Amino acid sequence: MGTVSTLPAFLDAFRAKLLVRSELAGVNIYTGPVDDLSIGEEALVFAVDETEGELEYKTLPHAEAFESYDVEGRIWIVVAGAGETAIKAARDRAFVLFAEVASELKADNVSTAGTVTALGVSDARITEWTLKQIVVDGGRDARITFNVEVRAEFTPA
Repeated sequence: MGTVSTLPAFLDAFRAKLLVRSELAGVNIYTGPVDDLSIGEEALVFAVDETEGELEYKTLPHAEAFESYDVEGRIWIVVAGAGETAIKAARDRAFVLFAEVASELKADNVSTAGTVTALGVSDARITEWTLKQIVVDGGRDARITFNVEVRAEFTPA
């Protein structure tokens, strides 16, 4: 099978790198949609909705593809309890996970060669995020939705 996109390899490599981060021990990490029963109390989920990519061929003889796509990431934290203590605990934990994602991307983006080696792409960075806090039965839920902008160059097969 030939390469037509770096997305599958990027998702696999990024998940593998996140799984070994000590602050993410016990966090469920998925690279696609997951049901409410399986998600758990702490999760990182990538590529839940559509991921659209764009390919450009900037050089002759159009052998090298320049690819760009945005991967949506979601952080899901549920904390038992009520009041400000539970609200703060859920929100703070969500931002700890968010910082781990940002830190991993920053570590892998030290150079283009380093990023290609680590994640199979030229560049990957967080470009926007949104926090949503929700009351759930017996607890508080903090969710951060964020965008990872990815750029890559490869030779299609």
